[in-house]
Amino acid sequence: MRWSARLTGAPWRVAAPADDAVALPGPRDPLGLAGPLLGPEPLLGAEPLLDLHELYDLRDLLGRLPAPVVITYGPRHRLGYANDAYRELFGTRAAGLPAEEAMPELAELGLLPLLDQVLRSGRDRSVKARSITDPAAGPGRTRCFNVSCVPLRSTERIARTARTARSAGRDGQPPPAIGVLIYAAEVTDQVHAAARLREAERRQREAAVTLQRSLLPQKLEQPAELRVAATYQPGGADAAVGGDWYDVISLRGGRTALVIGDVMGRGLRAAAVMGQLRTAVRAYARLDLPPHQVMGLLDGLAMEIDANQIATCVYAVYDPPAGTLTYSSAGHLPLMLRGPDGTVLQGEQQNGPPLGTGDSAHTSHTLRLLPGTTGVLYTDGLVERRDQDIDEGLGLLAHTLAGAVGPPEVVCARLLRAMGVTAEHDDDVAVLSFQLPRAEAAPEPVSEPVPELGPELRAMPELGLSEAAEPGVDSALREV
Repeated sequence: MRWSARLTGAPWRVAAPADDAVALPGPRDPLGLAGPLLGPEPLLGAEPLLDLHELYDLRDLLGRLPAPVVITYGPRHRLGYANDAYRELFGTRAAGLPAEEAMPELAELGLLPLLDQVLRSGRDRSVKARSITDPAAGPGRTRCFNVSCVPLRSTERIARTARTARSAGRDGQPPPAIGVLIYAAEVTDQVHAAARLREAERRQREAAVTLQRSLLPQKLEQPAELRVAATYQPGGADAAVGGDWYDVISLRGGRTALVIGDVMGRGLRAAAVMGQLRTAVRAYARLDLPPHQVMGLLDGLAMEIDANQIATCVYAVYDPPAGTLTYSSAGHLPLMLRGPDGTVLQGEQQNGPPLGTGDSAHTSHTLRLLPGTTGVLYTDGLVERRDQDIDEGLGLLAHTLAGAVGPPEVVCARLLRAMGVTAEHDDDVAVLSFQLPRAEAAPEPVSEPVPELGPELRAMPELGLSEAAEPGVDSALREV
């Protein structure tokens, strides 16, 4: 239903007075022709259909274009036409000469092989952001162009090929190209804007990486009963810095706290939140609270820092006298342990919610570790890939850890290499490896040599020894 407003008593429509000349717009005909021009025959009373070359002078039209335009012909791409914009940019060019002689700038831009492809395949080709030195703009100044190469075909050849194709029953095959039209659209401003944007992103990334590394421990504490090592690999140039972190904290009673976490998100904000959480973990660790209570305190702090920012974390405490590892996980990936015999075990899958969700339903789990056990804490960048399931990454990590022997530094390096983590990786990676020393084997008893008894000692009855008893005494001394 349509609504309109009118005054009470006013008619809906009012006819214009007969003597009032009304100017009505004419038909939308940019060519000024009366009647339709389409169809094989013009309609009665219409102007005849005109050829495009009669309506426009294409040479004059190309000459007025502000973009450089060149037309070549033949297999050697002889110059047939260059408009004013092209001559202003490169100077006057002699027509009829091959492109490598008449237009050396095309060879410098790498366009000659492209022209061969266009002439041979009859398909358009284009290249982007080709730099051209412009002497008129000043020394060292360049202009950037997107260059398009379009095949040109003769009208007579098109008609002849169409007739031949219809007679042979193979319509749809275009005739071969006889020339190429080269059109260059200037994109200097866009290229410079993109370069400035990349430079700004690079500076921001460098600042985030600097902040990230400054917030991580510069030197790990090395407890007496535990060997530890860690590594951090930021993502590649196309990946923003994340909030991965790790820490090793010495506690009372010779215990050691091992921490690893990952703040969701990218950039300076994630790195700043990571720094606050890491500082809070060190403060809460001094309270000697169970791991699940530390997670509850961190969860409340994460909500105060930013309710929209969540993080995952594992907090573990190793107690050397008891030989146990007590840990709690807040939505983080499970830790992995390799026993002295090479068996790889995975930590408890049932972990609590991530930090910052307000649900402090975290629990602690206790594991008894054997001497020589190697453990690994890691962030998701080590095992997650866009083209595979995370279980595949966990399986590969377990297989790699089973063969990664050596000190913790070697284990970290082998894990990164085997998991395909390079400088161009698309995500941050943090790995913390710890290792219990192997149990020292009990020293074998060393038997002292028994001095040979002289004839005078053998004759002493108070020793209770005789010639027949000498071999038995010797063996008893070696067992001791």
